Amino acid sequence: MEVGDASEHESGKKLELRLSRSSKSSGLRPGKPAPYQWSHVIPTLRREQAVEGMLLGCAVADAISLSRDGLHPRISLKLFGRSPMHFQFRPGKGVTSHRTHLMLMTIQAMLASKTDKDLFAKSLRNRMKWYHLAGPWRYAKQLIANVYRRLFRKPDDDSMKTGFADDPLIRSVVLAVMLQGNMDSSSRWFQKCIQVSHMDTLALHAGTLVGYAAQIAQIADPVNFDPLEAIDSLIASTDEPSLSCMLKEMRKFLSENRSVAYVARHFGWTDGIPAELTATAVMGIYAWLRHPKNYCNCIERSVLLGGACGDVSVLAGSLSGIHLGKVTIPKSWLQRLTMFPYSKRWQELAIERVKDWPHGVEDIQKARGMPSLILGQIVRNLSSTVFRTIHATIRFPTQLTRFSLRTRS
Repeated sequence: MEVGDASEHESGKKLELRLSRSSKSSGLRPGKPAPYQWSHVIPTLRREQAVEGMLLGCAVADAISLSRDGLHPRISLKLFGRSPMHFQFRPGKGVTSHRTHLMLMTIQAMLASKTDKDLFAKSLRNRMKWYHLAGPWRYAKQLIANVYRRLFRKPDDDSMKTGFADDPLIRSVVLAVMLQGNMDSSSRWFQKCIQVSHMDTLALHAGTLVGYAAQIAQIADPVNFDPLEAIDSLIASTDEPSLSCMLKEMRKFLSENRSVAYVARHFGWTDGIPAELTATAVMGIYAWLRHPKNYCNCIERSVLLGGACGDVSVLAGSLSGIHLGKVTIPKSWLQRLTMFPYSKRWQELAIERVKDWPHGVEDIQKARGMPSLILGQIVRNLSSTVFRTIHATIRFPTQLTRFSLRTRS
């Protein structure tokens, strides 16, 4: 079966995302109906391609962008060059950051939930907690940020429980793929998932928008895909004023084939993408819709934006991977990619368990998550701290010129 066989609808038919309501039953007791009644059941092979593409698309984009994340666009070009891009955070190996590992944690929590939203949120919260404990550099960064806020009397951001600005967006992508396009049920899962780290309504709107985009990526036929039709569906899916306004502007730019960099400049992000959910969501979606058939262009254009380019490229790479599968990801990147401590065999087993989730009522109990390998995760985080320190040293001289770059701009 080809990737384009995911939908049995005619190529010209509008994307249908308003799906049937879920059953009120929990679906866990014998004799009760299944927890969800899908109106759009995606074939197993297509789901496997989407899950595999999502995971690898996220991981490769994460590893490519890691060395440039947080830099001014011009400094990024000076240090690491333009295209073709390769792994530069740890030479010779594509290592991933918290973004990919949080995607794996979300998958694990979904498998452990047995279709219970509260159990999912509890499992995800616990996994994130020990992951934070295993990252000493994050504690140091948070301590410095707290001292800075007290010295200069900066207000605390009470809307965010963790330091990961892209948490709800990446998690929403996983939920959308695993829930098979059922938005009536997805909206409640999104709310539970986002509240693990964020408390404001903007995070919920941004996460839900990204979830819609991921469902479109999974359901739509890549061969006859119309980006304008997709963005029309996204515009209709949100009533948040700022997101709606930005999407309408993006539609105009998309019809004019404007570049990703042009859109970023239009929104005033010439010095790099800010670490904000709104910016990450709209730019990640635009990068995917602007290059719907080319994974490399999608993430390379995102990485060159500077600032929080890691957040944008990971989101764009995930959407592109879901839509196209792993076939468009260069083999040279895949061969050097590592998700230590999770081996390729571990990843294959995880994909195997996810592709048919949720199973029938009896099989739900068997769909348990893979082992979390906490000790290996601690070793990975310590190793990452060493390389982050090296990169911080490399960046320091060029960061001193940032203010002169702003003045010249």
